[in-house]
Amino acid sequence: MQAKQQVKIAVMGYNAGSVKYAKYYAEHPTIQLAGICDLRDDEAEEWSEHVQATVFHNLPKLLAEQKPDILHLALPVMEHLPDLYIAAEAGVHMMCEKPMGLSATDLKQLAAICRQHSVQIIPSHEALFRPEYSDLARQVRAGVIGSPGVVHVRRMMTGEEAYGSRLPSSSAHRIEPIMTLFIEEIEFMSYLLGEVESVFAQHIRKERTEYALLTLKYECGTIVNMEGILGYPSPATSEFEMAGNQGIVRSSPKMSASVEIRRGGSEFRLVSPAFEDAIDGYIRSVLNIATYKTEPIISLEASWKTAVVIQAAAYSASNGQAVTMRSFRLTDGWWRDA
Repeated sequence: MQAKQQVKIAVMGYNAGSVKYAKYYAEHPTIQLAGICDLRDDEAEEWSEHVQATVFHNLPKLLAEQKPDILHLALPVMEHLPDLYIAAEAGVHMMCEKPMGLSATDLKQLAAICRQHSVQIIPSHEALFRPEYSDLARQVRAGVIGSPGVVHVRRMMTGEEAYGSRLPSSSAHRIEPIMTLFIEEIEFMSYLLGEVESVFAQHIRKERTEYALLTLKYECGTIVNMEGILGYPSPATSEFEMAGNQGIVRSSPKMSASVEIRRGGSEFRLVSPAFEDAIDGYIRSVLNIATYKTEPIISLEASWKTAVVIQAAAYSASNGQAVTMRSFRLTDGWWRDA
């Protein structure tokens, strides 16, 4: 593929995220929106309100006629696997929300078919490119705050941002709100800190509001506390504070800078805000994978580990006990019963 050639991306599935990305692809100078695949009968009219693109009812037909370089899947978790296999066998790279499958066997089969056809599954990890998170990673790796000891993360979302008009089917179903609130934050912290040693979680639902609390202990010794609210009456926000043995770095939407660093008592400085949106950085990395055959920042295996931590958190929230990751094993039906 020539470096200046447009990368063709097709989108499968209809939700707020897929509409956002489809609009982005349609306007990007180096991307061609290669088509939309949606199996619903009424999708063509809905899509026409957002972008001008051919809507297909059949994925193999879209792949054969449009020959995209990348397929962006925006489907419910339990519908990922068949279409991932179809795209991989067609030699198409894939962008996909986490988790890609429901078991370690799914992961091994996906990895094998990707190697066979020389394609990549690119986990959705836009959070890594948020200005505050990219600056946090830079400061921590530069040793500015020393060795991280404790991290506090707070995330709030409206119910519409998380579920639209739909709520999870059962008050006992804890995994969906925990995953919605924390999967990107857990993936980022694991990218920065390494393997999770144990997890403890609590989850409460009251009418259309849900509250979740996670405590993660990492093998490096860092403790990460995450607090999340679904049903918060304002747009999605997140803030964090990381304390090390030589200082503190924090970020909040109330600040004009991406992060604030404090060292030695009152000594502090602000890191200037970034001028690139998270989606720009994420898509640039995706284009590099398609054009130059680079590796994803987050591997398929690392992304699966994050999904397993989410599963362990849901299990902890259901029985009130901490879960040690080395001894945690999935059981049949975990996705339905968590």
